[in-house]
Amino acid sequence: MRVRGRPNWRAAVLCVVLALGLAGCASNEPGPADAGGIPPAPKNLVGPLDPALKQKFPAAIQAAGVLRLGADPSYPPSTFKDNTGAIVGTLPDLAAAITSRAGLKIQWVEVPFDGMLGGLQADRFDVSWSAWSVTPERTQVLNLVAYVKGGTSVLVHAGNPAGIKTAADLCGRTVSAQTGTTQAQQVMDKLQADCAASGKPKIEMLQLPQQTNVNQSVATGRADALLADNKLVGYQAQLQPGVFEAVSGILIQPVKSGVAVPKDKTQLANALAAAFDAIIADGTYGEILARWQNSDAAMPQAEINPVGT
Repeated sequence: MRVRGRPNWRAAVLCVVLALGLAGCASNEPGPADAGGIPPAPKNLVGPLDPALKQKFPAAIQAAGVLRLGADPSYPPSTFKDNTGAIVGTLPDLAAAITSRAGLKIQWVEVPFDGMLGGLQADRFDVSWSAWSVTPERTQVLNLVAYVKGGTSVLVHAGNPAGIKTAADLCGRTVSAQTGTTQAQQVMDKLQADCAASGKPKIEMLQLPQQTNVNQSVATGRADALLADNKLVGYQAQLQPGVFEAVSGILIQPVKSGVAVPKDKTQLANALAAAFDAIIADGTYGEILARWQNSDAAMPQAEINPVGT
């Protein structure tokens, strides 16, 4: 389900790099979105250059003047497209704030989330600019720079026709999730185990390639519920109250989330953590989260491969 209207935010054109490998560069500001009730971007979103911050990034990135970011723009409010085709959301705002202070431009590379790991390994982009839930398995092969905390929530059709009030009520139901996400893997595995332990029928799992497909499955009744990041669930329920409803009281496997770089890119991970800390310190980070109604996800500082929640 595509999001509805947006306000007319700052105008700036982002070049989008298609997953097939087309190249291009962008300005640092997210583009304008269509009409709606989201407040405008923070005035200091694009901040002054910090030479010391720029020096923390790998020499090759400094020389190119570009940070290549892999993104799946189908996951509002984290990353999606407005009605002009520009990439917008919480993560693009954070990218704009960080790269402007580091004196870098953004080059977006569009790729489905389940293609992120392969894209990093093939050096098609520098950073997977998505909300990777931090798990021990992932930190064995990636450096995850955690910038928010959250968990998995449940979204149902407005009116909750299936009567889902607890995680146990998902047993025997058709539940959708985006392919390759924590929800489609660890969370679903945990729920299936819980259903089996309580003698309830298993969940009929529906994995779909993009979050918009997942949302649509609930909107059309193909699925009884979906599992997604708590921020996405709350945002969709508020955005389309006649279509969706968030099930209150369910937060499965609370966890920190971060952007991902290859395991051997330690300098880049440290630079990104320092950049997040810079925008946390000057208040821009808090303003960005508030713009997208994600303030409860805030962390006091970035963490690389944090243990626990």
